Amino acid sequence: MEVEGLRIPELLVEMLEAGRWPRDSAEALQQNNRSLVAEDRPRMLRKVYLYSPPFHTVAQILRGSGAKFYSHDGALHELVAEAVVEIADFGMGSDSPILLDYSVDRSKPRVMSLEWPGRGLPNYWTVFADDFAEFVDRLGL
Repeated sequence: MEVEGLRIPELLVEMLEAGRWPRDSAEALQQNNRSLVAEDRPRMLRKVYLYSPPFHTVAQILRGSGAKFYSHDGALHELVAEAVVEIADFGMGSDSPILLDYSVDRSKPRVMSLEWPGRGLPNYWTVFADDFAEFVDRLGL
């Protein structure tokens, strides 16, 4: 599976095939009733909402309805829009996307999340996991 030439990690493809990751919007919406993240994880992590395919690069999102968010709040200057793919967020109303970031290594994307420090400070991107396997492990998926 690829998104704009970026190869989705094989582990994510396997999880989709096994039903361990939402395969469509109906399965994704079920997360509003029951999180897929292991219950023994910290409360913030249990709110992670996994997106279903088709996945999109931030460049694709900028050409659509997400341009306002990324331009205003998404610390776009820290991203290579063509090299990041949205895969999740921190739940309803969070406005904190979780991205696969291929800008450092196209064969092993790291996982980034948007931080909102508040107090008038600008938002910024932080490394959530060094690779997708670590992300899955942290969430207990």
